[in-house]
Amino acid sequence: MSVHPPIGVANSVSANHKFDPLDAIKYAHQSNFEAIQIYLNKDVLADSKTLDKLRKEDQTRMFYHAEGLYNDAFWGTAYQKSLFEFLGTLENPNFITHFDETSSIDSLIKLTETVSKENVRIYLENYFSLEGKENAEKNLKKFLALFTLSSNFGNPIYPVLDLPRLFKKEVGFTIQEGIEWTFQMVNFFGNRRIPMLLHLIDATSEEQQRSSFCTLGEGYMPYNEIFNFLQKTRPNIEAIIFEFEDKVNPLNSRDFILSYYG
Repeated sequence: MSVHPPIGVANSVSANHKFDPLDAIKYAHQSNFEAIQIYLNKDVLADSKTLDKLRKEDQTRMFYHAEGLYNDAFWGTAYQKSLFEFLGTLENPNFITHFDETSSIDSLIKLTETVSKENVRIYLENYFSLEGKENAEKNLKKFLALFTLSSNFGNPIYPVLDLPRLFKKEVGFTIQEGIEWTFQMVNFFGNRRIPMLLHLIDATSEEQQRSSFCTLGEGYMPYNEIFNFLQKTRPNIEAIIFEFEDKVNPLNSRDFILSYYG
């Protein structure tokens, strides 16, 4: 029997409770999930009672998702200062942010150098602002280049691989091309032993509308191929986070993943 990566949920599971972070934390504990991701929007950061309770969860494997994109416009804003003020009170400060393909590599490296001085762990998530396969390929090449160059300058950042995003209709990849990019990205970080987070959902529609979300293995995503590959290559997966908007699909999806680690 192999040890499975920690499996957790985002506070999107509490969509019916206005995405309440505390409701999501309660659900995660009751359901024995091992990690929790909280979206820190402006309202959450302004709620001192919620922030106090989040601090008490700091011993749990907690990840914090920031608003907006990772670019020059992020740094120095009132939101960024409020975010870092809260993160500075945690034992394990971290934030997840979306890659901005429209920013130059040079500006992203300089931003990473600046943020790295704040003693906060940066997680950068693949994200597509532009549509079409040609744009997607340029995006992913720049995404991987940023990790190589930032590492060369001694400013580590850590990847969040949102695998379903590679298979969305507007990105333009075929299923096979999405699989190939998944394998390439996993190998890129796996061969370097860089720990990665995985964001997962499944859906019955390539548009991935929330109404089409379903349990892993029951939708169009090629999770059998993906998890067979993960089992074969054994990359360093820090955690798997489900981003469903209900509390049933995460339970069934966990069972699906555990079937590969039985």
